[in-house]
Amino acid sequence: MAKEAVQAVRQAELNAVQMEKDAKEKSQHILLEAENEAKAFISSMTKEALAKAQQEVTEAKSQGEKKVEAAIKNATKEVEMLTELAKGKEEEAISQVLSIVFEGI
Repeated sequence: MAKEAVQAVRQAELNAVQMEKDAKEKSQHILLEAENEAKAFISSMTKEALAKAQQEVTEAKSQGEKKVEAAIKNATKEVEMLTELAKGKEEEAISQVLSIVFEGI
């Protein structure tokens, strides 16, 4: 009976050692899975952030181009108005010069 008890204790010790080994392996496996999931999550979030940043850059560029186009249109209109004003002043100046010249004759 003592021999059986000793064998039972040894078997219990062997079982405990095996359980401890299995638990360590399972622990390492869980940690590895968690690390891989974390890396995948970080990669996914990085890609998402880059895509969003690229979209914002594209939108900002588009808005900038629209503002430049609007500024060019406004400047063109102002140039046209100033050109018309200058033509009117030119005709008035010619008229005054001619009037002075003919009055002197």
